[in-house]
Amino acid sequence: MKQETSAAKSLSPDRGSFRDRNNRVYDDGTRIYRGISDEALHNWRKISSENFFKAMMRHSKVVPTELVEMEIPHNSAASKWPAVMSHERVPFISYPYEWSFGMLKDAALLTLDLLERSIPNGWTLKDASAYNVQWVNCRPVFIDVPSFEPYTAGDPWRGYRQFCMMFLFPLMLRAYKEIDYIPLLRSSLDGIDPSLASKILTGFSRFRKGVFGNVYLHAKMQQRAASRDLNEAKSLTETAQGNVSRSRSFKHSEAMVLGTIQGLRRTINKLQTPESRTTWGSYDTDHSYAEASFDSKKSFVERHAAEKHRKMVWDIGCNTGTFSRLAGKGADVVISIDGDAKAIDRLYNYEKAQPASNILPLIMDLSNVSPNQGWRGAERKALDGRGKPDLVLCLALIHHIVISANIPLSEFVDWLHSLGSDLIIEFVSVSDDMSQMLLRNKVNQYDDFTEAHFEEIVKKKYAIIDAESLKGGARKIYYLRPL
Repeated sequence: MKQETSAAKSLSPDRGSFRDRNNRVYDDGTRIYRGISDEALHNWRKISSENFFKAMMRHSKVVPTELVEMEIPHNSAASKWPAVMSHERVPFISYPYEWSFGMLKDAALLTLDLLERSIPNGWTLKDASAYNVQWVNCRPVFIDVPSFEPYTAGDPWRGYRQFCMMFLFPLMLRAYKEIDYIPLLRSSLDGIDPSLASKILTGFSRFRKGVFGNVYLHAKMQQRAASRDLNEAKSLTETAQGNVSRSRSFKHSEAMVLGTIQGLRRTINKLQTPESRTTWGSYDTDHSYAEASFDSKKSFVERHAAEKHRKMVWDIGCNTGTFSRLAGKGADVVISIDGDAKAIDRLYNYEKAQPASNILPLIMDLSNVSPNQGWRGAERKALDGRGKPDLVLCLALIHHIVISANIPLSEFVDWLHSLGSDLIIEFVSVSDDMSQMLLRNKVNQYDDFTEAHFEEIVKKKYAIIDAESLKGGARKIYYLRPL
């Protein structure tokens, strides 16, 4: 057991960690801790000595974890726990409603992989929340260590329904119906209910791989369970006498449970997104720049991003990640954000094949970024509450924010300034061909969207360190430092 002395200072409870009463996550600003119950401690001592579990941690499938001894003030909320774990901190917290198809698919496969390795060794996962998975760059890692519990022969996998709602159904809707799951997962943190999935996956879709059993029959069983009267429920409870397994007339063999998991794996492996071209899917070759001007832009970004080491860079409106990779050369991590799901999925699939990638791609509408939400508006954090960048790239985005989303220029600059970071921003004038495209069929109410007015706003909040004209003066790129 590792001895900790620095953590005697204040531990703040993570407001998204409360659903499992056997543990809670705390943060001291530097490290991540988890208070655990006697039951969770007993399970940890057993599973942490198992070779299969050591291998999963060694191969970074499970977040590196250890028990620590630490002095916790008696008035601290963390003092009630019999023991404390320490976890390796992931670079940036993200949520399933920000993940591309490939990311959600790989997170699902990781969950199934952990189960397949655990059950033959006498362990299982008590749940299957997508929030149990986070990312170290483009590698999924399981973070909810107390979710591992002893496997009881004859029991089904209790996390099956949750797995379907948070992984399988969203992937099926995208693959089979081209329905974007992101707004559905953002509006319902518990995932997509079987009844809703069944109403959407109708007709021919019902005969697509995995739909009939996992969606249609699942919804029917849920409907049947909901129609049971209270007397039947009371009878089942009394018969069980507190032991859930005794209320079941049917036992699930280990082979059956593994068969279900392997069937889910086969189904998910076959799910693919329909091939459809998006605006930025081929940005590297289809952008509106002449080659010389694009090279000048890349040189400007690379030069100023490298002026000092950056712990975290945000590339907002990243497209397929050309500038994320340039900025990432001198950074610990780059958070690459774009509203185009196909572009982000393409970036993810490229980066996960790079052994040294330090990029985390996320899908987000920059005019409607992920908010604080969930229980008491604090269970899931807004984008800017999860870590502050030391550099923001905002390239070829401002005209989309001002013209497409009708966000006032001053409001957008205020938001950028609130991040407290250096800023590399590209101003795109109304005369630019891409701005003209956005103005089609719109009333031009953007008289203040000029380079002069932009600089007037910027100079109140930033020092202009460097600037360079692009595309014959239709655009201008700036390196800014907050005053």
